[in-house]
Amino acid sequence: MRRPRAVRHPEMPSLATIDEGGVTSALGFTASGVHAGFYEGNDRLDCALVSADVPCPCAALFTRNAFSAAPVDVSRDHLRRVSFGFVRAVLINSGNANALTGENGLEVARRSASLASGELGCREDEVLVASTGIMGSRPPVEPFERGVPLACRRAARDGGHDAARAILTSGAHPKEAAVSYRSTDAAYRGCTFTVGGMAKGSEMLLVLTTDAPLSPALAYRALEESASASFNKVIVDAGSSTNDSCFLLASGYGAKPGKPIREGTQAFREFSEALKEVSGRLARCIASDEQCVSCLITVHVVGAFDEADADRVARSVAHSLVVRSTVAGRHANWSHIVSSIGYADALFMRERVSVDVMGVPVLRRGALCPFDEQRLLREAGDREIVIRVDLGAGGAQTTYWTGDLPPG
Repeated sequence: MRRPRAVRHPEMPSLATIDEGGVTSALGFTASGVHAGFYEGNDRLDCALVSADVPCPCAALFTRNAFSAAPVDVSRDHLRRVSFGFVRAVLINSGNANALTGENGLEVARRSASLASGELGCREDEVLVASTGIMGSRPPVEPFERGVPLACRRAARDGGHDAARAILTSGAHPKEAAVSYRSTDAAYRGCTFTVGGMAKGSEMLLVLTTDAPLSPALAYRALEESASASFNKVIVDAGSSTNDSCFLLASGYGAKPGKPIREGTQAFREFSEALKEVSGRLARCIASDEQCVSCLITVHVVGAFDEADADRVARSVAHSLVVRSTVAGRHANWSHIVSSIGYADALFMRERVSVDVMGVPVLRRGALCPFDEQRLLREAGDREIVIRVDLGAGGAQTTYWTGDLPPG
């Protein structure tokens, strides 16, 4: 009997980072950030718009929280509750989450979409909406009536930075990223595609854009895979907030005219890698820039029996308040990491588990290792602590991100 030949995929193209890139780096998109008045007593930017030149394929992921906010419910309705379709714009306000606001909140969310659709000349259900800020307070309509027309008028190719600033709440810095790549798929020879995006943490909001040609359904498939490997592995608080929303818009302008990328092709693999790269960068930014966080904690788990076990262990370490406090205080007692591995309910033999912090061995053969505390602290630096766990039980691996937990 002949043995099946291994399928060899062409080498992936290299990804080029776009300096100061963001949500408008891809062709076919404009954005803006304006002051609408959701924050009283100052003139900070609080209303963001990301707009496609024409309605384009879009996919979205929303919170699993049973008390989803009004903008989430409205956006779900606009996508016919299948989480993908054709969309012209995403409108986001900060300062008021419009969560737990009942029918009044739904009316305001619908009104904001109606205002944007009127300005853009598209259908109301081609505008998706999101909000972040204080929960439980019905947002006034007046800021939308002031801000939305202004945001639509000011939307420009260089407006991505203002849009990223306008969605900030507790974070200190705008979170943006973008990469480009030259396709090696014969169907798109000579085409250069871009993936970019902006994000905020806590109430997690993300807008991703690309000029690669995608169908709505394939955009959803790619977004779901990317989020599972990035945004879903950021530990900010105890769970999914009422407002978590992630959008992917695909203009197709990088291959115009061109047929949508098909699943299983080299073109889809290339795009997926680029999307995962941008998503991963934004995920790191979210974890490191939350309120009170002074240091990013990256947890790599390798050698797990399966992906579920890898997730259990990484999540357990990243969730541990004691581990995060230990990192914040730069204490040398790393036994808390080992303890959090132990109660993760994963399959392994403890004699095979190894733990390293910043490349310094901490656990070998079931016992803590003697180590140079001063060397470890020097390696740690101020911005990131990397914890590596090898379970010695298989080939599955994953990465989670969280922040330290300073006292007070």
